Amino acid sequence: MSDAITRTLTYDGLSFSYQMLRSASPVIEPVLAIGGVLQGMHGWSIMQQHVLPHADLISMDLPGSGAATPLNPRQKMETMCRAVDVILDDLGIERVNFLGYSFGSAVAYRCAQDRPERIARLALGGVPVQISDKLITLWKRGSDRMRAGDPEGMVDILMEMFLCPRGRAEVRNRDIVRRLVRRMTLRALTTSPHGFQTMERSVLENLDPVGGLSGVPTLVFCGEHDSISSMAEQRGFAAGLEDCRFAAIAEADHWVFLERRDEASDLVMRYFTDRPLTSLPYLVGESAARPTGAGPAALPRPVSVG
Repeated sequence: MSDAITRTLTYDGLSFSYQMLRSASPVIEPVLAIGGVLQGMHGWSIMQQHVLPHADLISMDLPGSGAATPLNPRQKMETMCRAVDVILDDLGIERVNFLGYSFGSAVAYRCAQDRPERIARLALGGVPVQISDKLITLWKRGSDRMRAGDPEGMVDILMEMFLCPRGRAEVRNRDIVRRLVRRMTLRALTTSPHGFQTMERSVLENLDPVGGLSGVPTLVFCGEHDSISSMAEQRGFAAGLEDCRFAAIAEADHWVFLERRDEASDLVMRYFTDRPLTSLPYLVGESAARPTGAGPAALPRPVSVG
């Protein structure tokens, strides 16, 4: 088993923790991973076998996730990025390969904008390019159920947000992942003292990635049936970045690290280690190339977007 370092730090009245698993023979900068809004530092075991042959793996309980305290109303994304800096400073690490998925992609993108010199390569997955009015309406319907004392009713509604609907498209391990996501979401809403508050902020506050990015090589990737922001929206976002490639993983929606965990992990680590991304059997068409736009002509084959 790899050596592990776990520490709890404080910043601006917040308590948060990190874990670093050491590689026996690292050949690239450490991989720093931040995932969904409630995903803590113990949620990245799925990547260990892919990361540790090449690099140390750092994960964290950022404010609002795991056992960390939530942001207060005045604290915004900049506070999250400063917490990342505090962790890297505590480890004495100058640069990392930064993986941000879902909510974590918004954090990673802002950190890259603010401190590009600290990031060797950036991988952004399941990017919430724009939280649509439809998703906000679903959230408000669900929150009404929660406030009425019906967390299971809320989770039923959130499943419409989180997952591509049955019959819309082919998704690997759909039923298993649906049960897992449902169980995780219900647990977060009923056992965490701040789970509902943290989720609500992530939906209703503006997380759209705005502004440019320079000096950081970037990969944007998603499941081809992502239901938070579509493949076309994420491809369009990638096309606006200076040094960026785009990839879509077939037969997956927003939960690509659960539905196709080995493929998603392989893609990210191929990118971080500068190995070819072409002719990978799990990618949609000719993705993993420099994106040229988000219109139908840019998509290699017809798809049903969840």
